[in-house]
Amino acid sequence: MKRRTRLAVLAALTAALTAGCAEGKEPPTDAGPPSASPSPTGSPVTPGPPWHDEVVAAPAGTTVGGKGTPCELPVTFSVPAEWKVEAVRGSAKLGEPRLGKALMLCEIDARPTGDTGFLRVWRVDGVAGGAEAHLKHFLDAYSPKAADAEYRRLKAGTLDAVEASYPRKDGGAVNDRAIAISSLYGPIVLSLDTPEPVELLPAYQLVKQSARINRD
Repeated sequence: MKRRTRLAVLAALTAALTAGCAEGKEPPTDAGPPSASPSPTGSPVTPGPPWHDEVVAAPAGTTVGGKGTPCELPVTFSVPAEWKVEAVRGSAKLGEPRLGKALMLCEIDARPTGDTGFLRVWRVDGVAGGAEAHLKHFLDAYSPKAADAEYRRLKAGTLDAVEASYPRKDGGAVNDRAIAISSLYGPIVLSLDTPEPVELLPAYQLVKQSARINRD
């Protein structure tokens, strides 16, 4: 008798489950994969000071760094059209253009477009550590104001990078910027040197978003 009772209960449960499925009332399942957590190397998005990530990148014009271009570099990136790209070479009188252990490789001039400023590309020699150590060494030599720099890790294009935002020498409202981009040959530092950072931030954003390893 007890066995008949158990069988009857099982039959009732089976019927109830079958009816539920037929009516679309399936037992609740996982609604989907959980939201992905931010990658430690993912690009943060911070509008306003000190990063101004809301600034839209300028249209791409010239690719810098590739084979056959004025500056052949371990990385490539885009700059706006009409910017003048020029490799930097030392002279017998002045020697190599250095700041501390940072050697300037390339200078990209915005003046042909009517803006004032430069994007300069540097290689830091003989400094232990990764991109942040190279960037800190460069900034220590570049500006006493860089002691108050804020740093963050991000992606520059497809590449790991460390960016710094630091007070301008004249105390302007928008900070100066520099970024160290990882390459197969070590970090490459790019500095934005301008009296008007607001005007050149779109070009700087373009550089960040377009950076790639030079595979030529």
